[in-house]
Amino acid sequence: METNPTQPGIAGEKHPTLAELKDPSQPHVHSHIASCSMCRSVVQSSVDGDSAPIELDLPKGLVSEAAFKWPADPIARGGMAQIFAGEDRRLGRTVILKAPREGEELSAGMAQLFQRRVTTEARILAKLQHPSIVTIYELGKATVGWPFCVLERVEGVSLRDRLDELAELEEDGKPRTRERLELLSNLVAIAEALAYAHERKVVHRDCTPNNIILGKRGEATLIDWGIARDLEAPGDGDAATLNDQSPSMSGRMVTISAGTPPYLPLEQSQGRAAQPSFDVYSFGITLYEVVSGNTPFTWESTDSEGARNKQLNGFLSWLKHGEAAAPAMPRDQELSGIIAKAIARDPEQRFTADELVRALKQYLTGDLVFSHRYSWTGRLSRWARQHKATTVTLAFILAFAIVGALVWAQLQRAAKEEAELRAMASAANADASEKSRAADEATRAADEARLRAEEAQRKGQNADELRRDAEAKRKAAENMRNSADAAARAAKGEADDAFKRFQEAMKKQEEAERLRDLAITKQEEAE
Repeated sequence: METNPTQPGIAGEKHPTLAELKDPSQPHVHSHIASCSMCRSVVQSSVDGDSAPIELDLPKGLVSEAAFKWPADPIARGGMAQIFAGEDRRLGRTVILKAPREGEELSAGMAQLFQRRVTTEARILAKLQHPSIVTIYELGKATVGWPFCVLERVEGVSLRDRLDELAELEEDGKPRTRERLELLSNLVAIAEALAYAHERKVVHRDCTPNNIILGKRGEATLIDWGIARDLEAPGDGDAATLNDQSPSMSGRMVTISAGTPPYLPLEQSQGRAAQPSFDVYSFGITLYEVVSGNTPFTWESTDSEGARNKQLNGFLSWLKHGEAAAPAMPRDQELSGIIAKAIARDPEQRFTADELVRALKQYLTGDLVFSHRYSWTGRLSRWARQHKATTVTLAFILAFAIVGALVWAQLQRAAKEEAELRAMASAANADASEKSRAADEATRAADEARLRAEEAQRKGQNADELRRDAEAKRKAAENMRNSADAAARAAKGEADDAFKRFQEAMKKQEEAERLRDLAITKQEEAE
């Protein structure tokens, strides 16, 4: 058989034709069959007497693998398919070629199952035309009979890689909250894509960071619809629980036939019929990881089958009996509440995809989230965040009012103290004047007594008695004088003290007026 190095097959070389496979004794066919499980399944089917090598209901006229340049190695290999970045020879564009997985460990029946999955994925994607859902160009059929999908190549990085990048940056101990919250605007598009798919009775069943591609301009695309379910299609023959299939590595996570732990809900892990609530839960766990940096159940990649099975059992136990997840962002009750409702254990308590879109958009635009219960303080703080300029202005006005009230109260106290001090000074002066007048009267009485004594002495009257009387009046007058002097000194001290307090009050008044002027200046600057 002639080979063309520019047209490698899925395994890196061109597959033999059906006629060549009927005679595997040829050396090049024999060596190819030894390395290609797909062609082995064709030969085995022929040996078993089955006229159709692969029982697939494929339409006629499908494009063959010859229309594309196939690279030797896939860019990704999942549980059921392998992905190649090929080139469409007809249009000269890069496309994604998705073909069933091959390998030594696959039986013919398992290979056929994977091929049916590829075909089913093509039919599902053909129903969906959305900006955030990967576009299928066409379904192809290889020469040997297995199908392959020709898909849009989505440029960007996976959400998984972006989250890993943020985790590495956070190793310095500084959370990247702003960068994480910025991803929410991208993920609203994924929620809208899920709502669109659910409207058309399609459930993705594997909405994880591995399957979300982030573009350079903020766009996001949901890829890998390999285990999606069309709820309107008959049958669900390959539904499985986590323990029904052997896990295989997909990126840095483990993909099972039923979904990818730790992103799938309990009812999906039990193999129940697909429901839109599966996608809401998986997307909610993805949101939880985006916001908090971790999933509620910590899943660690491992190559050990024993460790993987132990982890699967631990995950199933957590789904059934584990405690509810802690708030994704305790300081943001709105966002934490949205995520908590999306990952509720009871499917009936979860959002629908449309409700989840509505809640996320309300949160991102600053509107009240319809599913959240607000306290009056919560409503006030949200209003303040939404109207920052108005809030700052009102804060300055309030500060000005408070400062003005304090200044007015200080001025009132100063005026009151001044009046009290003036009253005290007036009372002290009046008392001192009264006592001074009494002292003067006593002095005049003493002088009159002295004069009468002298007069009596001249007239020969009882001078001694008059002198004693005069001495007593003199002493009384002296005592009154001393009392008046003391009262005057006391009044002077009280007046001096009152004057000092008055000066202090005036200083406080000047300080209050200065604060008022400062507040007025800041208000004018704010305006």
